[in-house]
Amino acid sequence: MVSIAELIKELENDTIQNEDLIVCMEAYSYRVVVRAMFKAIERNYCNQRIVDRLAELSELLKDNKFLGPWQMGHVALATLALLDNEDAKDKFNELFESLSDNDKFLVDNFIKSESYEAL
Repeated sequence: MVSIAELIKELENDTIQNEDLIVCMEAYSYRVVVRAMFKAIERNYCNQRIVDRLAELSELLKDNKFLGPWQMGHVALATLALLDNEDAKDKFNELFESLSDNDKFLVDNFIKSESYEAL
């Protein structure tokens, strides 16, 4: 079994296996979680566990500041939208419907800004 520290190193070195991205998304460090999300986008890798985890993270819309005005939940929702996966798109559409107008605005702008590419 590979430790989370080893997976973080693999994530940073871009040698991580796609299947291990979910382990990083379940880490306690938001920095690690977000890097794993962006790596999933970059590689267009998605499975049901990733969709489920992103749905969990999408609830973090307050007191979980990530970057600028964006909370962790906004980033998770944007990740669902950016993955080329039918289950991810369906979950995004389901969750997006219930957001406040302000949260919808923030998610849309995160996607359009391509802020994930700069990180």
